[in-house]
Amino acid sequence: MTSNLLLTLFAFLLTLGLVVIVHELGHFLFCKIFGVYVKTFSIGIGPKVLRRRWGETEYVISAVPFGGYVKMAGEGVMEEIQDTGTWEERKYPLGTLEGNAEAAAASQDEDIPSHRLFNLRPAWQRMLVFVAGPLFNLVLSYVIYTGLIAVGGLPTVPFTTVGEVREETPAATAGFEVGDLVLAVEGVPVATWGEMVDLIIPPENRDHGPTPPVTVTVEREGAPQDLTLAPAFDAEGDYWSVGLQAWNTTVGLVQRGGPADRVGLQRGDVITTVAGQTVTSFGAIAARVNARPGEDLELVWQRDGVEMTGTAQVESAEIMPGEIGGRIFFEPFYGTERVGFGRALKLGHERTMGTIRITVDTLSDFVRRKLGLDAVGGPLRIGQAAGEMLRWSFSHLMLFIAFFSINLFLLNLMPIPVLDGGHVLFLLVEIARGGKPVPERMQAIATQMGLIILLLFMTFVVVLDVWKVTGH
Repeated sequence: MTSNLLLTLFAFLLTLGLVVIVHELGHFLFCKIFGVYVKTFSIGIGPKVLRRRWGETEYVISAVPFGGYVKMAGEGVMEEIQDTGTWEERKYPLGTLEGNAEAAAASQDEDIPSHRLFNLRPAWQRMLVFVAGPLFNLVLSYVIYTGLIAVGGLPTVPFTTVGEVREETPAATAGFEVGDLVLAVEGVPVATWGEMVDLIIPPENRDHGPTPPVTVTVEREGAPQDLTLAPAFDAEGDYWSVGLQAWNTTVGLVQRGGPADRVGLQRGDVITTVAGQTVTSFGAIAARVNARPGEDLELVWQRDGVEMTGTAQVESAEIMPGEIGGRIFFEPFYGTERVGFGRALKLGHERTMGTIRITVDTLSDFVRRKLGLDAVGGPLRIGQAAGEMLRWSFSHLMLFIAFFSINLFLLNLMPIPVLDGGHVLFLLVEIARGGKPVPERMQAIATQMGLIILLLFMTFVVVLDVWKVTGH
C-alpha cells in the first residue's frame, strides 16, 4: 500500500510538473524572444515556498502545484492578480479606486526601458506570448507520441489464428471457424494480425470506402482453404465490421500490484480457462472478468508446458463514465514492429490529432449532456490515473501525460478571463477597437470573476473527486 501511494504521488507530481513547466516555459521563452522583461517565473500558485533570483527574473516554486504563471513588466493591475495568495497582495482590493491606484503605483517600472514593457509590445507579439503556453503543451504531446513510437515501435499481435468469430458478421458469412490459421490475403502471406487487417481493409479505404471482397487463405485441419470475405461498414457506429478476433490468450504486460500480479500471472503465460470455461481470445477473457466485479475468479494457464491454477480477486473499476466492471489488470501479448524516424514523425502527428479529436468530442458530449458529472476528473482522479499508468509502465505514464497535456492545451484556449484564451479575447477586442485596449479596471474585474468561477469549479471537482475515490 505504501509503495503504491509513493508511486501515485511521484506519478502525479511528474504529470503536473512536466505539463506546467512546459506550459510556462512557452510563455517565458517568447517573452525572452521579444525582449519582454519577466519579473517572476513560478511553478505553482499561492505562497512562494522556494525562490531564487537569476538575473532580472525571480524563479519560484509555489505551494499549490495546480498551475503557474509568468509575471511580466507592463501588465499593470494584472500583475497584482498573479500575486493573489502569495502573501504579497496589496492592502486594498482590486476593482476599488484605492486598490487600482495602489496597484498602478506598485507596478511602476521606472527602471525598466519602455521597449521591454509587455503592454507596449506589438499586438502580434503579445498574441504569440499568450498562445505559446498552450502550443508548447501541444508540442509536448507530439514529442512524447513520436518518441515512444520511434524508441518502442508499434505494438503488433504476432498471431494469425482465429480465436473468435462473431455471429451475423461478414466473417461468419464467409465461413470462418475458430482455429483457422490465416496464411494469406489476396495471395500475400501474413505473419501478424495487423498485416492481415491492413490487407482486408486497406488504410486508404477506411475513411472513404468502399472496400471490395478479398480472398483469405486459411489452414483448416492441415489443408489450405480459400474464403471470400466482404467487410461491411457500420454507419451508425462509424466503423468497419469483420467479426474476427485473434487467438490471443497469451499474457502480455501485467500491472504491478494488481490482481493478475498477485495471483502469479507472468508475461508469456497462456490462459486456457476462465471461471471453468475455455477461452480462445482476449475478448472472451475480458467478457468473463468484466461480468464479475468484486468476485473471486478461477484461472488456469500454461507456463512452459506446465499447467498452473490460481484464484484472482476481481477489482471493481470504472470502465466507462458511470459504468463499473471487473478488472484484473493485464494486457494481451504484443510483439513489436520497428519503424523509421520519418514514419514515427507521421504517426506521432496522427496520434496527436486523434487525441485532440477525441478530447473535443468528449467536451462536446459533456456540454450537450451526453456525459454526466462522472466524466469530470479533478486532481485526485488525475493522480489516481497517473499512478495506475505508472504501475503499468513508465511508457504508459508518458502516454497519459501526452493525453493530459492536450487537455490542458484545449482548456487553456477557452475564452475565459484568467486563462490564456481570456487574454487572447481581450487582445482581439483591442485589435477590433483599432488598438485601443480594454480598460484595465474592466480586465481586472472580468479576470477576478473568472478566477472566482474557476476556484468554485475546482472546489466542486475536488469534492466530486473525493466522493468518487472514497465512495462517500
